[in-house]
Amino acid sequence: MSTLNEKSNIQNSDSQNSESQDSQKSEAQKVQVEYSVKDAELLEDGKGVMIKAAQKDMTEVENDDPALSAKIHLVNDALDEIGFTWTHAALFCIAGFGYSADSQMEMIQSSVYTYVNMQFLGDNSYPIATQCSYAALILGSFIFGFGADLIGRKLCFNSSLLLAAVFGMFTGGAGSYPMYVIFFFLSEVAAGGNLGTDVAVFMEYLPSKYQYLNTTMAAWWGVGQTIAAVLAWAFMPNNSCSDAATCTSSNNRGWRYNWYVNSGIILVVGLIRLFVLKLKETPKFLVSNGRDEEAYETIMALAKKHNRHCSLTLEDLKSCGEIKEDYYNAKKHGHSFKKLCTTTWDNIKILFQSRKVTYSTSLIILSWMIIGLAYSTFYNFLYTYIAEHGATGLDSTYITYRNGTIDNVVGIFGPIAAGWLIKVPFLGRRGTMIIGAIAGMAILFGYTTCRTAAADAGFGSATYFLINVYYACLYAYTPEVFPTRARTTGVALCMALGRVAGAFSPVIYWFASSSSSAAPIWACGALIGSLSILAFLMPFEPSKQRTV
Repeated sequence: MSTLNEKSNIQNSDSQNSESQDSQKSEAQKVQVEYSVKDAELLEDGKGVMIKAAQKDMTEVENDDPALSAKIHLVNDALDEIGFTWTHAALFCIAGFGYSADSQMEMIQSSVYTYVNMQFLGDNSYPIATQCSYAALILGSFIFGFGADLIGRKLCFNSSLLLAAVFGMFTGGAGSYPMYVIFFFLSEVAAGGNLGTDVAVFMEYLPSKYQYLNTTMAAWWGVGQTIAAVLAWAFMPNNSCSDAATCTSSNNRGWRYNWYVNSGIILVVGLIRLFVLKLKETPKFLVSNGRDEEAYETIMALAKKHNRHCSLTLEDLKSCGEIKEDYYNAKKHGHSFKKLCTTTWDNIKILFQSRKVTYSTSLIILSWMIIGLAYSTFYNFLYTYIAEHGATGLDSTYITYRNGTIDNVVGIFGPIAAGWLIKVPFLGRRGTMIIGAIAGMAILFGYTTCRTAAADAGFGSATYFLINVYYACLYAYTPEVFPTRARTTGVALCMALGRVAGAFSPVIYWFASSSSSAAPIWACGALIGSLSILAFLMPFEPSKQRTV
């Protein structure tokens, strides 16, 4: 009898556990189903202003985990309730400088490589450092992008600028070309990991009402280019040698000054990130890794800091149930390389989990590859083409750096215009990308008629402005349509493949620059125009939904 009772008790216990698990799953699914019901619900934000609580979340891009979907939804509600704060404003600037650092590093190399080659290699040498920079950017995208989804945004966010600055300083002090290439490569690895991480950090703290700032933040890309262009204009004309035969370190200090000052600026911002901003891990990353308590504490600390009301409770998060344990847990898995690889592969699979999501991801990757190849190749051939067709006054070092500075200053306003355009209801992200791609193609074709320094400044400014309208939307659209669990993995994959395509640009130029054919220019311009078709075909419109 005793044995039968024990068996009966065990069976009753199993039944209760099963019912409890079913209840948890049912509750999570119930919360997910109620998303549409909550569309009309109103919550009071931190300022006492009534706002709509829950637009429809972009749940189609998430993996099949109703508990996680429900938790992300609650985090979105909490951030919307708190509203925009000074912390968000500071994060817009400090995270935005990641864009700036990435573009600065690229701009420095384009400004100095001729004089570096003169000093170390002589004239007409293959651009080894430029080619290596593409490999470094690809590697940086993978290391920081994949890493941010595995171990968190915070470490990648805080370390990338510091590493880029330190290696940039070493690059400026290089005494030989191999050392220059090595330190430049390392600085680009660090800088190349900025973009995907920075936009993810900002986006995952941002209230949905202000999602347009994800696009506007790309203005910092132009800020970085402008800083680098101004410094090049200041240092290069009067501190550079004129030919390889007489080029020594003593009469060719301009490129070193460029590296030192740009790296110093990046170092200051990196220290501000570490010691002033003191960023906490993003709440969306925390809940996607089973760390509900930390996510709750982070949200409540933000609300308390700015004296805003937040109705979220830890019990709300817990009541959604347990998420699938397919994430990397350092405490549980230690330093298991196998687990890191399997989790990364799982994250990649999320980007292709359904036909619609696969279609979306494929179009985004193709867009990155086309813009990566076509834009840089166009510029490589442009000046050769217009020089052969009667251009005058474009061979002056002073004019080159002056026009470059003007172009980059004007380019800052492209993302700002894009941030305004995406708020136009019938345009959104996709419509703005269509406008940017078509207008960019038209101005690039017009650029081929340039024959004077003034025309170069005008066409260059218009090109930077219009292409940055497209670029800003693409930079924001990419992470917006990827879920938290695989967000930086997706961005890394897109940027890496875009840079793989871009790596062919100097190769194409090296082998085809002797030809006077205009075909490369027209082909690249047409490819940029084709981006409008891809934008039209993209299935998601983030301006109408909240990111997950």
